[in-house]
Amino acid sequence: MFLSIFVIYSCGDSDSEMIPDVSHIEESHELIRFEKALFGLDTNKIDQELKALIDQYPAFSKLFFTNVFPIDLNDPKALNKILGAESMVHLKDTCSHVFKDFDQINQDFSQAFKYLKYYINSATAPNIYTFISEFGYQRFLFQDENGKDAIGIGLDLFLGGDYPYKSIDPTNPNFSEYLTRSFNKDHIVKKSMELYLEDLMGPAPGNRMLDQMIHNGKKLFILDKILPMAHDSIILEYTSEQVKWADQNQLEMWAFFLKEELFYEANGLKISKYINPSPNSPKMPPGAPGMTANYLGWKIVEAYVDKNPSMDFITLIKEKNAQKILDESRFKPRK
Repeated sequence: MFLSIFVIYSCGDSDSEMIPDVSHIEESHELIRFEKALFGLDTNKIDQELKALIDQYPAFSKLFFTNVFPIDLNDPKALNKILGAESMVHLKDTCSHVFKDFDQINQDFSQAFKYLKYYINSATAPNIYTFISEFGYQRFLFQDENGKDAIGIGLDLFLGGDYPYKSIDPTNPNFSEYLTRSFNKDHIVKKSMELYLEDLMGPAPGNRMLDQMIHNGKKLFILDKILPMAHDSIILEYTSEQVKWADQNQLEMWAFFLKEELFYEANGLKISKYINPSPNSPKMPPGAPGMTANYLGWKIVEAYVDKNPSMDFITLIKEKNAQKILDESRFKPRK
């Protein structure tokens, strides 16, 4: 196989697309502040109170008390020890302070669900459950008791880039600075919607970098549409300087991937940092962030949709032929 190359270069941004009006679209999701309900239990009546909590939220409670805070539900008093531990009390107080007002975030979720419905009519808004995991879980998908999709959000992994995550476990790569800088309020909705889209889209159709960068590019493209007010630094999880670098070096990135013959490379070790979170892109200049292939994938998908303006998002998602998307996009890396 060979890569289609077009020796024409774009010199600037196209006119911004109008953001659609979604005020007429209805969505219904519930916000359940599970951590408030949990820490609000009367420890003097923990048996009855815990049973009532589980009866109210059976699906989430099963997940929570099996995976997040495993306890023997036949011994509810074991929960008192967890909730009363000094470290947990401190963490609860910190989360309560940072997330005292969740209204704006919940409104942002509602708006994102409306845009999602606008672009994918069959999509339904998931319920949102917040919790504290003592740094074990940031977010996960599940189905609650009525079969509705739901997203669990671990607030303690969104306390802000300045929170001393590294001190929790200095050897844990998940607490590396390039990752924890996005552990903040601004990224909650983006990371949650990303999780929802990953479930909707399924895995990439192949192991080649082209397959994965186009797949991830679709996700970034859709995220940008359902979060139209979010800055590219949020969508990409880059710093503003990294966004600027990527915008100014499209042609250089494209030429690099061609030279290194990476577009059709399927060796995960060789392409990982270009498609997965990473502090940098190997062999590129110091200013280059990680996931540079995904950035170009987004731009390719954007060009492809521009060439197919009547295409709906489900059709886009179902198109698994990355080579076809690249060819028909006639992508022009900006010079």
